[in-house]
Amino acid sequence: MKKILPLGALLLCLSWTASAQNATVVVEKPLVRWLFGGFGFQHSEANFEALMTEEFRDQRVLKTFAEISPTFGRVYTGFADQSRDQMDRFASYYHRTFARAGTILYAVPCGLTYRVDDTTVVSAAEYAQRVADKLNYLIKEKECRKIRYYCLSNELMTGDRWGWMAPEGRMELFKHWNIALYNAFKQHQLNLLLIGSDRSGGPNIIDTQRWVARHMDEWMGAYVTHWYVYGERVDDLSLWEKYRKYFKENVAIATSKSKRYILGEFGFCPVYGKRGVMVDDLGFALRQPETAALSALCKCELGLAAMNEGAYGCISWSFVDYPEPFCYEDGNTPQEHAAYEAGLCAYKPDFKYNKWGMFHWNDIDRDYSATPELYCLGYMAKLFHKDATVLVCSPSDSLLRVGAVLNRDRSFTIALINRGESTEVEIDCSSWSDGMEAFDKPFRQYLYEADRPPVNAFNDLQPHSGLAEAHGGKLRVRLPARSMTFLTTDYQDRNPEKVSGVKFSDGVLTWKPVSDPHHRYYRVYADGEQIASTVATHLAVNDSRKKYTVKSVDAWGNL
Repeated sequence: MKKILPLGALLLCLSWTASAQNATVVVEKPLVRWLFGGFGFQHSEANFEALMTEEFRDQRVLKTFAEISPTFGRVYTGFADQSRDQMDRFASYYHRTFARAGTILYAVPCGLTYRVDDTTVVSAAEYAQRVADKLNYLIKEKECRKIRYYCLSNELMTGDRWGWMAPEGRMELFKHWNIALYNAFKQHQLNLLLIGSDRSGGPNIIDTQRWVARHMDEWMGAYVTHWYVYGERVDDLSLWEKYRKYFKENVAIATSKSKRYILGEFGFCPVYGKRGVMVDDLGFALRQPETAALSALCKCELGLAAMNEGAYGCISWSFVDYPEPFCYEDGNTPQEHAAYEAGLCAYKPDFKYNKWGMFHWNDIDRDYSATPELYCLGYMAKLFHKDATVLVCSPSDSLLRVGAVLNRDRSFTIALINRGESTEVEIDCSSWSDGMEAFDKPFRQYLYEADRPPVNAFNDLQPHSGLAEAHGGKLRVRLPARSMTFLTTDYQDRNPEKVSGVKFSDGVLTWKPVSDPHHRYYRVYADGEQIASTVATHLAVNDSRKKYTVKSVDAWGNL
């Protein structure tokens, strides 16, 4: 655990005189406000839970979700051939995660399993009815009510042909099948918005979006694209302006039709290709681990650029790694059949490594460690959430990338990415801060340094590193080189409920669940040293001679 300094010392460390100031960031309210839905992730693990060990599920997946509680997300569900068992497993995961966090979801099948140009297999109308039946069951019977958006197919896939519907000559098929979905949803009285095109890759994404806007707007509830940065360098500082231009164009297409734009997937990767006989779909954390920490800043830049230009929600690919490729076969045991059904949600499950998660899923080596992205993207999802007003940020330094929001409860969060050397910055909110409760208490500061990533063995987010006080709507902070700093008043300074009933029996430590509505997970200590973080109320331990302590961690990281 990091040593906590006294409040006075922290305030002293984070205060400077005006003469030491190197840069300014002016934060203003926009003339016309727009709301943000949140940063979030692709949650394929909702389909893979049957493949997880209890340890991995409770101490990594569910625990990390509870700590971050993202308010926007993307899931693979609602596909035409989804079985009742699959839907029930998804609903169970939904109520332990998305329902508790209030996560807005958009659902999409990984890829259409049917050829949309061969109606002898299934017609568009028949397919749409099957999808509507599944979604009707999930939303109305299983009460998965946060599913708000639906897309026909991930990245315009049909069968195993990635992007097959993308060429303009086939977009009429995309339109035809979307109209069928629209009519089926209307018949079932499903309050779902269709979104498209969900396209990724190639220079013609904008052209595809313009086609959808011209020919399909009547049936579209929002517009969505993906954007991956392949083959670029982590030290290319010109990418920021390229990001902004791309998102500005996409938002303009959506707003011209009085709709919102969603960034459906985003990522940053040096190259895409094969290694031996397997396809490697990997981000920097595995392909170039020596630059993984800095590439995390590049990915956060993508998200901030999208939010600043008007995106409603932003989805990082992805929350957790896919499991190792497994043999795609059915079987007679429940475990074998669950693995087979999980494979239906994964593109080529026996041929492709899909390792873009914020933490690893490697059962062979028992590697469940976090990538550097967890400690910056995790806070983007945790602190930039739905129903927040996006503010206009104007930095004087071209190497600063800044985004800020004002929340419904009038708390304030700002994120500053510094791509240059260490600098001192004055943040000026004086034009609108008068009388705002956000400036009546110190700002918590959360720091991510690419040169020194705040790695934690249990994938716990780093605690706040200090406090900063505002004076006259202005505050001053030092930004380390190649870093991301979050400043927020979106917290409560409180003591979480104490854990009681801790017992040890037959190698298992148990305790009573806390009733605190703000509780997120437990940390377990042996002789004062942390040994686990978990959402469960039990833990296997192997030494009865040690003194065990269990502590509750709340929504704001208070211990």
